[in-house]
Amino acid sequence: MFVFETRKISIAFLLMLIGIVCSAVISQDRNTFPWYPQGWNGYVLYCPNTCKNVSIGGTTKEGCCACHSKSLWDFSKTISHVNVSKEGYLEGNKSAKNIHINSIKQNLQFFPKNICQFPGITKINLSFNLITDIPNLSCVPNLTNLNLSYNKLSSLPKTLTQNRNLRTVDLSGNYITRLETGVVAALSAHNILLQANQIMSIDITDVVFERPFCVINMSHNALRIPTNENNWRVNLKAKYGPGYGVFSYNYMKRMPKATTIGFFNLFDFGKLFDFGFDFRHNPIICDCKIAEPLLHFKEYIDMMKRDYFNITCGSPEKFQGKSLPSIIRENQIKDLLCNYTSTPSCPNGCTCEESPKNIDYRSKSLTLTLIINCSGAGVKRLPRVLPYSDRIEFHMRGNRIYEITNNHYLNHVSVLELEMMPVFDKDALDNLTRLQIFSIPESEQRKGIPRSLSRLSPCVFLQKTDFVMVCTCSHLWMLDWIGSFLTSKCASYVFKCLNGTVKENLTIYIPSLNCSDMDYFHKYKWMIIGSSIFVFVCFIILIVHVWKTELKIVLRLRKICTKSKKNVDQDCVVYISYDVNNVKVGPWVFQTLEKFLERNDLSAFVPSRDLPLGSVRAEEAAYQISVSRYYLVILSEGYSDEESLVTRNEWKNIWNRFMSDSRKNLLVINFDLMQPGDVSCRKLGAYLRFGNVINFAEGEKETFSQILNTFVE
Repeated sequence: MFVFETRKISIAFLLMLIGIVCSAVISQDRNTFPWYPQGWNGYVLYCPNTCKNVSIGGTTKEGCCACHSKSLWDFSKTISHVNVSKEGYLEGNKSAKNIHINSIKQNLQFFPKNICQFPGITKINLSFNLITDIPNLSCVPNLTNLNLSYNKLSSLPKTLTQNRNLRTVDLSGNYITRLETGVVAALSAHNILLQANQIMSIDITDVVFERPFCVINMSHNALRIPTNENNWRVNLKAKYGPGYGVFSYNYMKRMPKATTIGFFNLFDFGKLFDFGFDFRHNPIICDCKIAEPLLHFKEYIDMMKRDYFNITCGSPEKFQGKSLPSIIRENQIKDLLCNYTSTPSCPNGCTCEESPKNIDYRSKSLTLTLIINCSGAGVKRLPRVLPYSDRIEFHMRGNRIYEITNNHYLNHVSVLELEMMPVFDKDALDNLTRLQIFSIPESEQRKGIPRSLSRLSPCVFLQKTDFVMVCTCSHLWMLDWIGSFLTSKCASYVFKCLNGTVKENLTIYIPSLNCSDMDYFHKYKWMIIGSSIFVFVCFIILIVHVWKTELKIVLRLRKICTKSKKNVDQDCVVYISYDVNNVKVGPWVFQTLEKFLERNDLSAFVPSRDLPLGSVRAEEAAYQISVSRYYLVILSEGYSDEESLVTRNEWKNIWNRFMSDSRKNLLVINFDLMQPGDVSCRKLGAYLRFGNVINFAEGEKETFSQILNTFVE
């Protein structure tokens, strides 16, 4: 960027300039009228009278003027042309008032160095050169056209917003990769040409703004979905545009969501009624995700005489090259599918497709429905993960699904078409709030409906055919169930009972059965159930009382009901507790175990060696146990004897610290392969049954592996 010399325009020059302006106004075409577009701070523009009579539903008057109006200088018949010397200086009449610069394919690397000495410049054409930067051109206030196409520019400078008379800015064919947010909107130009650059994103505020423009051409770039960096929100009282945006030949795959680009909902896109957009030749995916936006745009498309949103599909193959307006006009919204079959969330052997259902053009509403078809795929349960959808249909004939467990998507399931009557989890039944159809083959219907399914509406079983079953007195509950719902609103089907080969209405057949003995049967059944529950509860209480220590160990190892305390001072210290009278354990600890721990960034604390001389062993050991993170107990025959007060006290402290702090870990190495019954300490014996224990006989490799799994996190 060069620093150009600026000069103050003299009073004489201003008077002369005013004279030129006045003469231009006088000589301007009589077939025009003055035009002051919103946001325009330059000299008055003149618009053709033909723009007053534009057709309704086509180009607006403002849009017509933005493209066809002229500035004062366009009416001037006096034009001065200046040249650029080999040294990079302008040569010509500096006092001229309507100067054009045309220097094409001259290998210029910089703007002319003395450009500010020619304040009368109105048009600059330096296309097909090697210019890398645009200087501050505020010193040429009458500039109306700037053509720097096919140079080596890397940015659109903010300083161009100071040139309030600019009508056209052509920076196409450069190397611009990023646009500073707000610069395009702040330009006074009505023609902004940025095609054939490398721009990867544009903010919504540089496309939708409150002033008319003719065209913003950003075709042949690398654009994706517009951004909204400043969290812009549409002003429903403001007037935006009009204008025409060309975004063809980019990388846009999805239509942006209304809420992410500043609109409160899809209806607010009506504020763009006077805009036109060309999104052709983008890899737009025309699937179910664009169904709802198209439904909302239908009324606008029908009344427009031009291609309102000129967007064509890039995929899938069925819609490739087809425009969105044509999809709307040909009523093909219902054919827009999202195919998830090849994704990991679709079960093997199944097809998973989402499509619009229940389309209502009047209320502009539809329901995206995910259809899972696993007929004959050998599926044994419903999938745990599915793509999100408003409604989900399962077509699972030919699969033996015995149980329906609770899954996160069950409150979206509307159709369950199964091979057999499964067992439902209680939570699963509670979540099937939108179930509309429950269908099983007639051979399975004969087994009847479990009473647990009384939480569902009877209507869900009567949507495709009569429900035919073998009825007994155990189905008396169905009379109240059916009566509690308005089954007349379900469908034209009913529940029927098999009477030999005859099918009779359930509400007539069951009352005809002799069910007088059923009351006594039910009372006896409930007595048995109550007694069984009482015995079971007593058994559980006994188990908990006898095995309470083992239960505590299981809960502790799973870090349940145990708090995490953050007062551990020595996170890498392993406190090693063993019987010093065992001549085999000591050498192994010092010669093998300690070296292994050091190699894995762990420090060994051995009480017999590391406690300070002359200290009270019990107190010092208890303190070291409290600040150590890990405990390694080497269990031998003499470790828990009544006479072994040292190790018994160590175990007591280790046990208390381990059970009260979930951050601490404990590993017992069963050196002498002792059984729980061989240990006199009840808690140590319980830990041998359910704790983290390894037998020394399994070898050092397995022992060390277990130590790493326990202590190295």
